[in-house]
Amino acid sequence: MKKWLFILGLGILLSLTSVFFIGCGGNDIPEEIEEEQEEEEIDEEEKITLEKMQPICVVINNASAARPHSGLQQASGVYEFLVEGGITRLLAVFDEPHEEDYIIGPIRSLRPYFAHQAVEYGGMVAHSGFSSRTREMISGLNLKHVTSSSYLWRDSSRNAPHNLYTHIEKLQRGAGIDLEVTEEKITLEELPEGYEEGLEIEVAYSPSNRVSYTYHTESETYLRFVNGNPSRDRESGDQYYADRVIIRETRHENVSGSSLVNVYLEGEGAGYLYEKGRKYSIKWEKKPGEKTNYYYQDGTPVDVRVGTTWYQVVRTGS
Repeated sequence: MKKWLFILGLGILLSLTSVFFIGCGGNDIPEEIEEEQEEEEIDEEEKITLEKMQPICVVINNASAARPHSGLQQASGVYEFLVEGGITRLLAVFDEPHEEDYIIGPIRSLRPYFAHQAVEYGGMVAHSGFSSRTREMISGLNLKHVTSSSYLWRDSSRNAPHNLYTHIEKLQRGAGIDLEVTEEKITLEELPEGYEEGLEIEVAYSPSNRVSYTYHTESETYLRFVNGNPSRDRESGDQYYADRVIIRETRHENVSGSSLVNVYLEGEGAGYLYEKGRKYSIKWEKKPGEKTNYYYQDGTPVDVRVGTTWYQVVRTGS
């Protein structure tokens, strides 16, 4: 009888021991946690540091006598707008830290839609003045104008009005720019599918003003040309390039009795993105008081935070 009770008790003890070990599950859970931590570390390594400063915009003369330009490669964004008679003008956005001072120019007068575009970047804009018509059309906008000769200077080797320049450091002092550099860790997503080959771009503002880009495979950038000639920096001699080019179709309206145009930046419209040799059909949208956003056809935002973007603003349907 005692032997039978001993055997029964031993069986119960072994059963409880088995349940205990099964319930603990060994080291399975700690191993899973360690794997998740390793994946997070890999993701952190893939992030890049985006460095930015308070932006300032500069209106750049783009008449043939004003080329070659100075300092445009240091801009994070450059907008090309039609102004009159097939002539375009540029709005360059400078918001990245620099180790050395550099020249920017030539600088030209402000047009209403340049002012509206500058507001998206905080409203600081350097230019050579504006007409009474422009003054009336931009009244009420939150702008800070940098036009003083204390910060802009004339280059005697060129004829006016194609000879007004500045240095980035002098410009920042004149605008009262906050020189603090902000850093942000970001992750860049892969470009989506649904594209065509995009190796060549041509935008004709007039028969005598044709802008083109050719994709350079090794650098993964688009080299800029004007009327078939390389668009170069006056100081360095290097050809300008873009990491991406956006063609933005926007409503234009001819101003009665003049060669001027009105360009309407609010609303929505179509466009094209060229990046890494690919061409995408995109959409843009700008609501009052907000920045312009660009989207792929599926609604995913276009990321323009890194590199230089050239925005070719053209008539709708052109």
